[in-house]
Amino acid sequence: MKYVSKLFAVSICSVLLFSSCQHPVSEISKVFSCKNIEITEELERVDDFKQNFSIAVPKRWKTKLYYDNMESEIFSADTIKTITDTYIMDFSSRIGSIEIDDVLKEKVRQKTMNNNLEMIEESFHNFKGYAAYAHLGKGKSKGMDLYVFQYYIKINNDKYMLIKTEFYGEENFDSRFCESLALIEKIKIQN
Repeated sequence: MKYVSKLFAVSICSVLLFSSCQHPVSEISKVFSCKNIEITEELERVDDFKQNFSIAVPKRWKTKLYYDNMESEIFSADTIKTITDTYIMDFSSRIGSIEIDDVLKEKVRQKTMNNNLEMIEESFHNFKGYAAYAHLGKGKSKGMDLYVFQYYIKINNDKYMLIKTEFYGEENFDSRFCESLALIEKIKIQN
């Protein structure tokens, strides 16, 4: 009996220890079936010019910043890898009003069709307490498969974020896509 209770106690401790190490899966990761993707590279935090948000990207990536009166952007990509082994990310904070609703969804769908892309998946959900809409489209560019992910996040009545990620080629698309979502999850929004 003593052996059984020790075994039970060890089992309970193991379960608690294992479950406490798990990160909760975000809503966006659930929608796109990405499970606990961790970035293994050393990351650096980059702030946009207007101090609206910051991102964390691998240190070896090439990152450029841009701003004007209406927006502040951070472009980042791994320029060491071939275009079909990486992805290009564009994070922007924009002045303007959007509603995360069916009207936005229809505008994004129309723009997707105008760019000769077909809709793969879309979702309304929450991103860190903000209303969000995600859209994934697929098409062709320069003879290659092209996936375009657009992510709209309403910050307040006067500001929103648009994150756009482009993926070329089919090879390892799922892992590249899920890795990009893990980087998106690291955004820190300053109101």
